[in-house]
Amino acid sequence: MTTVRRWPWPFLLLLAGAILATARLVPAFRVDPALVLAVFLPPLLFDAGFSMRAAAVRRELPWILLFGLAGAVLSAGVVLGLLLAAGFPFAAAIVLSAILAATDPVSVFASLRRLHTPERLRVALEGESLVNDGVAVVLFTVGLAMVEGRVLDAPGIAGLSVWLTVGGLGVGVGLGLLTQRLLVVVPRPAQIAITVVTAYTGYLISGWIGASGLLAVIALSLILGTAYQPSTHHQVHRFWRRLGFLMSSAIFLLVGLQVRLDEVVRVGGHLLVLVAAVLLARTLMVIMVTLPRGDLWPWKWRLGLVWAGLRGALSLALALGVPAAVSGQGEILTLVFGFVFLSLVVQGLSTGPVFQALGISRQTAVATVR
Repeated sequence: MTTVRRWPWPFLLLLAGAILATARLVPAFRVDPALVLAVFLPPLLFDAGFSMRAAAVRRELPWILLFGLAGAVLSAGVVLGLLLAAGFPFAAAIVLSAILAATDPVSVFASLRRLHTPERLRVALEGESLVNDGVAVVLFTVGLAMVEGRVLDAPGIAGLSVWLTVGGLGVGVGLGLLTQRLLVVVPRPAQIAITVVTAYTGYLISGWIGASGLLAVIALSLILGTAYQPSTHHQVHRFWRRLGFLMSSAIFLLVGLQVRLDEVVRVGGHLLVLVAAVLLARTLMVIMVTLPRGDLWPWKWRLGLVWAGLRGALSLALALGVPAAVSGQGEILTLVFGFVFLSLVVQGLSTGPVFQALGISRQTAVATVR
């Protein structure tokens, strides 16, 4: 039992689903991509944004934006170039580079906190994950539009990217400020229900105007995360953490049920190329972002940043959101499954020991500052 507890629960759900699918114990099925994005993703992103501490975010905001925004775009661009050079079809390369732009190191946060990881490093990882979630969603939407032929030229791509971002953030901020005022006058038992309604409303309104609903949810969650007194914040946070856990579990299981292990073996060569491309891209990104301030980012911290960049629930949900009409949709889902599977097993299980071996601790941070 102790051995089982050491394994990340997302990995166990993926494995269980894949075993059932491989053994043909469940009928083959496909989930509606729009349903996946509309139902499962808002709680995941709201939970991530709501749990961020405003004070810590303000202190490390420049680094969060560098890693989460510039870093995600840089990583996606490098991965795209490497996959095209390796002979991947254009559709698969652009969709995979967008899907895997989002890090999801939730499974390592407990280890990092238990090891007393320096706050700058921990907050940078958490903030990066939240920001590049939004970036990955925009890249994914633009990538699908390109693959499906809805936008073909540079002005069209730039215009769509700007509208997705500005429209989504505008809806989220506006709705968040209105909801803040509403929460002041409603009884506490109704506040959780209001946050749920508001999160899905923001997503739907943004989708209706052609903007990014998931960016709206992120902006909304960051605003509402500062709207509560500590006692009430804890209750709301606990609800969203449980809802996010349920949605994340459902995503891992759904993906597992749609991918057979023999299919993963069949695309093993492409999977190894994909893993190498993403790791190389993240290494280059971390080096380039931290190079100007090496005094703040010792090389051990940089290695930690590279190793803790797992992929997880968001990547799987976006893979489920690829329409069946996209060329290579089945292989894209299988490759993302394989990548997340390996990421959870190799990085998820080893991040604690790796950080210990590197000597990354709060004591290290104090010594470095001196």
